[in-house]
Amino acid sequence: MLIETVTLAAAIVVAFIVIRVFNSAIHLTINAIVGILLLIVAKTILGFEIAITAMAIVVCALGGVLGAFAIIVLNHLGIAFL
Repeated sequence: MLIETVTLAAAIVVAFIVIRVFNSAIHLTINAIVGILLLIVAKTILGFEIAITAMAIVVCALGGVLGAFAIIVLNHLGIAFL
């Protein structure tokens, strides 16, 4: 009886940790996808001459929407991603 109780408690703790990790990962993934889509929209629809390079994609994937805005601002100022 003690082994079953300990196993159940451990399973609940592991399930809670897995849910927290996947929930956080889902939010980060959505943010990265929206950032990359924002970069593509800025290039195609808004007409910014942003060079879509591996570095720009990495910045958008890690920074999400804020990374995309940083790329757009840096491009608009003529500093980077030309």
